[in-house]
Amino acid sequence: MSEASMIGVFNAKINAFNKAVREGDAQAVCDIGAEMLHIVVEECSKPGVASSVKDVYRKQGKAVLDHIVRMAKSRPAPTGAGGGQAAGSDPYYAEKDWFSDDVPALGFKDIIGVQEVKDAFMADVVAPLRPEFREVYRRFRGDQIGSQILLTGVPGTGKTHIVRCLAGALNCKIAIVSASEVLASVVGVAEKNIRDVFAQAEKLERCIIFIDEIDSLCSDRDSPDSRNTKSVLTTLLTCMDGFTKTTEPGRLRIIVAATNLPWKLDPALKRGGRFETQIYVPLPDKDGRIMFVHNGLAKVPHAADVTEDWLAERMNGYSGADIKAMLRQISNRPLRREIKNITEKRGVAGERVTREDCEEVIKNYINPVNTEMLLRFEAYNKGMSYIQYLTKLRAEAEAKGKKDDK
Repeated sequence: MSEASMIGVFNAKINAFNKAVREGDAQAVCDIGAEMLHIVVEECSKPGVASSVKDVYRKQGKAVLDHIVRMAKSRPAPTGAGGGQAAGSDPYYAEKDWFSDDVPALGFKDIIGVQEVKDAFMADVVAPLRPEFREVYRRFRGDQIGSQILLTGVPGTGKTHIVRCLAGALNCKIAIVSASEVLASVVGVAEKNIRDVFAQAEKLERCIIFIDEIDSLCSDRDSPDSRNTKSVLTTLLTCMDGFTKTTEPGRLRIIVAATNLPWKLDPALKRGGRFETQIYVPLPDKDGRIMFVHNGLAKVPHAADVTEDWLAERMNGYSGADIKAMLRQISNRPLRREIKNITEKRGVAGERVTREDCEEVIKNYINPVNTEMLLRFEAYNKGMSYIQYLTKLRAEAEAKGKKDDK
């Protein structure tokens, strides 16, 4: 049986399983659940099945197991007619408060570096809300406020932190929606989760919906990876349309999404009126790296030659998250030496971070941001495919080589 046919069979079993649950038919739940788990094991053991499909099988298999375990433990459930679950209920769906109770105690001052990103937010989001910018904003953009923004960039550049800082600066409640929370359930529940987020947002005066790893929810519909998320994409597009449009004073609706793989997104998400504003979050520049180093070493004893400027130069090409991770590892080295001194009865010896500590950590730290990743973003930001961009670079290099040979 083809992969597509098996997915159809599995979805039919899901519907039958849910029906048995609603009717309170424990025997059917167990029988159908066993058949579903057999399919999960069989499909996940096949080498030709896409990893994204295997992930869905595993998540749905886990949901089936969890429900059968709950039945076995005889946990009480809401009853409807006939003593089963309430009509229309779903064993995998649970309502959730997506929005935080408090506004993040953060602001733009808490974003390290990336001035171009802060400037973009100032123009697209902050300007219509500030009295000093309001008139000039209206001159260029009219009265409508609210935005839909796509943040792109390699992992570890602080996209989630930036959005939390934006929420704090605008005094907005924020819903951080991760793909794993939305998709960790059977077919149909992900769409309910998306609708819930927007329904809760409608009740708030000022809010930000932040969708992290949106590529996992909304990959290109022509891609094999999208076969299990097409309805999620449709639901999200429907909810997004018109959501941020408002001219009411004091009312603010913002949708921000983040992705490390913008080229995998369905084009419908990036057309005008949706995520038409795309902001690239780069790796930290020299000044940004100095700020990270300062924050990480300011209170840590270190040798005089371990200067912020020297260490920031050595950490060129690393993301903010990786710089912080390396600084923790660097600080751990003298800490371990001091612990050993105390353990061996030599007392505290005044150990401190040395250049050798820094060099050793940097040498052994595996940077997840590689050249290919950066080249892919360069290609995307120039509106080219990766292959087209490589071909262009190769042609330019060959032309330069011929010119140098003359």
